[in-house]
Amino acid sequence: MDRTGIDLFMTFISPDPGRRPPRRSRWLRTATAVSAALALAAPAPAAFAAVEDPGEDPEPTAVLAPTNDGIVPASGSLTLTVTASNPGTDALPEGEATFELGTRPLTTGGALSAWLDSGNAAVPFDTVGETAVPGIASEQSASPSVSVDTEDEVFDGMGPGVYPARVVYRAGGDTVLARTVIVVPRTADATKKVGVVVPITAGPQSTGSLSADVLGELTGDGGDLRNQLTAVAGTDAILAVDPAIVASIRALGSAAPADAVAWLDQLMALPNDRFALQYGDADLAAQIGAGASAPARLSSYAAYLDAADFAATGAAAGGATPAPTPTPGEVTLPTLDELFDFGADRDAVFWPATGTAGAETASVLGALTGTEDTPVTLLPSSVVRSDATAHATADGAELLVYTEDLSALLARASTSDDQTARDSALAEYTARAELSAPAGPLLVTVDRATGRSEAALRDAIEAATVLPGWTTTDLDDLLSEKPAAVRLLSVAPDEDRVAMIDEFLAAQPGLRRISGVLEDPALLASSERATELQLLGNAWLDDRDGWDAAVQAQRERLAAWTDGVALVLGGPITLAGSSAPLVFTVRNDLPWPARLDLLASPGDARLVIESSTEVEVGAQQTSRVAVPVSALVGSGESSVDLQLRTPAGVDIGPSETVDVSVRAEWESVSIIVLGVLVTALLVFGVVRTIRRRRRMPVVA
Repeated sequence: MDRTGIDLFMTFISPDPGRRPPRRSRWLRTATAVSAALALAAPAPAAFAAVEDPGEDPEPTAVLAPTNDGIVPASGSLTLTVTASNPGTDALPEGEATFELGTRPLTTGGALSAWLDSGNAAVPFDTVGETAVPGIASEQSASPSVSVDTEDEVFDGMGPGVYPARVVYRAGGDTVLARTVIVVPRTADATKKVGVVVPITAGPQSTGSLSADVLGELTGDGGDLRNQLTAVAGTDAILAVDPAIVASIRALGSAAPADAVAWLDQLMALPNDRFALQYGDADLAAQIGAGASAPARLSSYAAYLDAADFAATGAAAGGATPAPTPTPGEVTLPTLDELFDFGADRDAVFWPATGTAGAETASVLGALTGTEDTPVTLLPSSVVRSDATAHATADGAELLVYTEDLSALLARASTSDDQTARDSALAEYTARAELSAPAGPLLVTVDRATGRSEAALRDAIEAATVLPGWTTTDLDDLLSEKPAAVRLLSVAPDEDRVAMIDEFLAAQPGLRRISGVLEDPALLASSERATELQLLGNAWLDDRDGWDAAVQAQRERLAAWTDGVALVLGGPITLAGSSAPLVFTVRNDLPWPARLDLLASPGDARLVIESSTEVEVGAQQTSRVAVPVSALVGSGESSVDLQLRTPAGVDIGPSETVDVSVRAEWESVSIIVLGVLVTALLVFGVVRTIRRRRRMPVVA
């Protein structure tokens, strides 16, 4: 954004580096007044292009935006930039852009919408500049600009307010119109308050805890988390932090990437007000729609903690009296509170994704008990039946209502990589905020999004936090205002997400059974709960295909883990003797060691079997188990019934039956045959020895 005082400048994107730079047009020092109030005849959006038949080449488009979020500075210049784009296949010839400012303000939000949406504004316009636009190749753009000095005559009669601005771009036979607004700020002291909520989230995740590789990418240069943290630093934004990020970094201990550790340290050092989203930024409305009386919480993080990543407790310092615990050399793992702590200022602040929640969600969340602070739910103004300040109540539920149209403009700006499009959205935000007359503090959000740049996010935050005439505020200040009683609209939860929750809930009994073979059953429960919350993450709402694939992968994993420990049986077994061990194989597909019992019982009285054998199987390994068996008859057909069971006595999987052919007489026959063979060999050896001696000559 140029602030050099140059009256006219241009940036140009072209596929032809050898093209001669376009000429600079003259600066119109004397504004040409429009003789009559003017409304554009043909309705056109702020970035306008005619709609063509499918077979025709698409028309060029244009976006107009002022710098400085549309605010006219007290001194210096205001720059207007138009980005003309050519989506067609044919190159556009050289053209011309004419910039104009309205000389009377738009005084209502309706008048502002009429101007931006359809070009209706009954105000006179002054031409403030025109410039040549070079030819534009297919799928390229050019961005010429003009700078208007604030000492120019056009500003002489402008008092504080919102004023329309437009550009007419002509190239060949095409004429494109684009519109925006500028704001002449009030010079009085700030009288309005605004709170700005910014999410700190990791995007869609399909694993319960973020891996070291994922964290390294997200917190490294150019990563989403790095961009978010850098963008909020130095601002007064209220941070809504996904605790899964913090817990994942701390759970890695010494294995955490250096970038992730530095990121967490910087987050903890920021002075910003903050609150926790649900783990994984999970969909609150879907959980309540599935019948939950409270949002799901993690009771353990054991699955993601490795003692090898944490230093052992050292011996007591010289002269110090050693504490009874922990024992020197013992590894102390972090607690849940330590893992999830990021300095939240309030407990029980809930922010469902915009458009997903309404009266039902707010009612359930508002009725929660056992929280340190009164539960508060953030909802958009679109679900509120009446105008309200930020602090409101609905049937006893505490609410913070954010202005949805203003928040949408900030979100649009924060996700735009095109500077002109971003500046256009922020100019509209400034204008709408200027025309608003809230009865109390205002709340806005820079809503959830992935892949946005640091610059775009920071521009959006600063547009909301440094607005002339406004001061920023925090959660406590917003909630200290007298609440307005409101009625909320009903919003149905996402049916697919509710169905996913129901499906995963149905799998819980099987998971609880199999977790009984683990030394710490919380390993499996914590892993699955964390993964399912990540799959409920609001970031997946914009990636339905990716979400479907991630949910299917989780279905397959649940099925595999429910059957994670089982017998591996071969064919029938032959028992060749009156007593011998029968050997069976037990597999463990779980990523943790398993301990269980193998129960064996004979199918009839021919066999005597030791009823229970303890089995220990390493993580993702198999183990062979020998079960002692005795036969009471010489031979015959029998069977053995097998059942795996947890140490607590819970059956794992169905009972299995193995056919056993008893051949106990084979042992006696084998002994007799062996005895005869040994005897024959001995006799043969003796006879041979005697015969040799008889043939030996007698020495005289």
